[in-house]
Amino acid sequence: MSIVSSITESPLFLNLVSYFLWFLILGTPLVIFFTVIYCAAKGTGNVAGFIIDRTTKRVRSYQQQQRKRDKIDPPIEA
Repeated sequence: MSIVSSITESPLFLNLVSYFLWFLILGTPLVIFFTVIYCAAKGTGNVAGFIIDRTTKRVRSYQQQQRKRDKIDPPIEA
């Protein structure tokens, strides 16, 4: 019995190989997914809350439209 065959047949080695294969199968798509999300968030300039950033832009544009409308047509005061 050689040293190589005793290492490859040991339960510890088989478990490590199994964990490594599962890491490759599950980890690679997750790394790709989170990299895409990070790059999309970085493109907005706000990595921490890029969904919040989109909502904030929408609210700001609505407020600007309201201000323009109020300048053109001032509200009636009672």
